[in-house]
Amino acid sequence: MKPRRDNKILVIDDQRSHLRMMKNMLERYGWQAVIVDSAEEAELILEWDVDFRALITDLKMPWLNGVDFCKKTKKKYPDIKIFALSGYLQEFGQNALDDAGFDGVYQKPVRLTMIEELLNVIEKCASDNR
Repeated sequence: MKPRRDNKILVIDDQRSHLRMMKNMLERYGWQAVIVDSAEEAELILEWDVDFRALITDLKMPWLNGVDFCKKTKKKYPDIKIFALSGYLQEFGQNALDDAGFDGVYQKPVRLTMIEELLNVIEKCASDNR
């Protein structure tokens, strides 16, 4: 399936193998996945291009973690949808995740059914904003 131009998702994770897997899974469903291995790199990309349907970020990363990245990004771009995808949800706590402003939180390891659910949520969020 060929990616539609309006279906860009930015995926942030410091594990490159996970980035490749996410890119393959998302593109299987017709999404254009832009992958980066740090929140800092994601911030630079957003300076030039905010035309993303959603952002999917890991939480536990060196330097800027996913919670702080979400807070900063939501302040600057309040309408952007940000989803956490991490194996370390318990280390951050539900209150911290809620306070950060995530639009959804998902536990690793990634399963195909999880990706389908997440893409349905992203589609719904996008249609609610139209």
